[in-house]
Amino acid sequence: MLSVILACDDLYAAADYFVEPLGWTLVFATPPESDDTLACVQLGDAQVMLGTAVDEFLAPPARQHRGAGVAIYLTLREEDDIDAIHGRHLEAGVVTSELSQRPWGPRAFGAEILGYRFLVAEGGS
Repeated sequence: MLSVILACDDLYAAADYFVEPLGWTLVFATPPESDDTLACVQLGDAQVMLGTAVDEFLAPPARQHRGAGVAIYLTLREEDDIDAIHGRHLEAGVVTSELSQRPWGPRAFGAEILGYRFLVAEGGS
């Protein structure tokens, strides 16, 4: 299993944004006064961790290039409705490439969420 932790200026606001308007599920969030602030959101079976953007994890000169060169490929479960998920992301204004059949098989769409690129693909065969 591989998990990513995205550096966020305000991880709690970021978690709220993933949940509403995008429709992800909040798995957990540590208390803001905790020594280890972290949240986890989920779409289908895929979980994405949201961490802090302190200098140790995201140096100030790199902030404008947040997520550069990386795309998070997220495969939904077969029972997940990719059309509805795409619709929520489209309404939120984060879709960067339309839902379409990809040459390697699944239908998928691109999105940029809080400066990070995602490719969300249907599950199944």
